[in-house]
Amino acid sequence: MKLIESSVQIIEEKDPYKMIELAGRTCYHSQDNITEDSSKEFVDRMIKLGHGAMLEHGTIYLTIAKTAMNIGDPIFYIKNKYSKVNEDGLFYYITTNMRVLVENNRLDDLQYQVEPTEHHEKRITAKFICDRGVSHEFVRHRVFSFAQESQRYCNYNKDKFNNELTFIKPTWLDIPTGDYTYWDGDWCDIDNMKIQLPSDNGVADNFLWCLNNAGMQYRLLINKGLKPQEARAILPNAIKTELVMTGFESDWEHFFELRCSGAAHPDARKLADELKSLMNVKNIELNSVK
Repeated sequence: MKLIESSVQIIEEKDPYKMIELAGRTCYHSQDNITEDSSKEFVDRMIKLGHGAMLEHGTIYLTIAKTAMNIGDPIFYIKNKYSKVNEDGLFYYITTNMRVLVENNRLDDLQYQVEPTEHHEKRITAKFICDRGVSHEFVRHRVFSFAQESQRYCNYNKDKFNNELTFIKPTWLDIPTGDYTYWDGDWCDIDNMKIQLPSDNGVADNFLWCLNNAGMQYRLLINKGLKPQEARAILPNAIKTELVMTGFESDWEHFFELRCSGAAHPDARKLADELKSLMNVKNIELNSVK
């Protein structure tokens, strides 16, 4: 088994089709299938299958002259809770997403697509590598769009996961990251698989033993014919997952208010603080609409 640090990155892909594919392939851990021209086919398949949730990660910025719009058009975007609209005397500055356009038959509005201006409220996408405990907390921010590595379809016995389970090191655990397979402790046999019993060297050994044993039993269940969606029942909260979150600047402001506070779970606060610092480094200003 492998123990790694949690981490976060900002995904700055401007092409909404490529962003949708990046988010969607996170669910199946199939990012290796991405090519320079694969995104259009991927998005078309999502539309055909009705997988609208992935389309939400494709941010669309529109600038439409007030003289160019039908009288009902601005009202649609203003009333749509998944869109943000600002305006001046001449233009509407609309931030929305591909799902809104597809499900409301408004793909023709892509003719007004632009690079975001200072008048658009921006949407920001972050990718977290964290444990399931933290991801369960983050997905409670329901205004965001999410894509998460699926334990139903990801088989950790496969080569693309190096035939092993990966776990996240919690903030309270003061040991190095890396591969942990053996430590001091007696051995026993379970169904002809050698398993080490926990030693008395402290909570770190007990923690590692639990993770290693869960990994061994998961592999055993898979080898006995269970599907990943069945074998996942024994996996602990420490299991590594990948979570893509996309939201408006105002959504991230609220996220930081809650997750950077002293009341937040330490593992969640670590990632929130890291993301906030990363935004500062990249000069991403929240609530920057003019």
